[in-house]
Amino acid sequence: MNAALVPLRPTVAAGLIEPLEADGTLVKRSRELLEMEIDRFFVLEHDRVIIGCAALYPFEEGMAELAGLAVHPDHRRLGAGERLMLAIEARAKQRKIKRLFVLTTRTAHWFIERGFQAAPVTSLPRRRRDLYNLQRRSQVLIKKL
Repeated sequence: MNAALVPLRPTVAAGLIEPLEADGTLVKRSRELLEMEIDRFFVLEHDRVIIGCAALYPFEEGMAELAGLAVHPDHRRLGAGERLMLAIEARAKQRKIKRLFVLTTRTAHWFIERGFQAAPVTSLPRRRRDLYNLQRRSQVLIKKL
């Protein structure tokens, strides 16, 4: 797949993310918050069509969160998610981040197959740990970069 990682536009983000927010896979973000944080998101584009997005949220302690990873249903199982993850990892390394973490309720196996390991909530950076939603029961997965 010949695709490019490009900055995300808010309207595109909403179209990719909303279905996954609706089914509980992703945490709901207000459109205002999405617009404020749009510089953290990137998309994968193929033939000028947006097929996926992901965000990088740096934290203290040399850690960052890979969040909002979403791929259009027509492009799942074709490597788009992995390309986004690898691009986010490369960006994290450029920023001297040593560990990348994800919080997931449904796709732990996918991340584990790509080098993430299960970890307790206490391993999250304090600022992120304070925001952890116990009701979602997200699994914490961490990958050393």
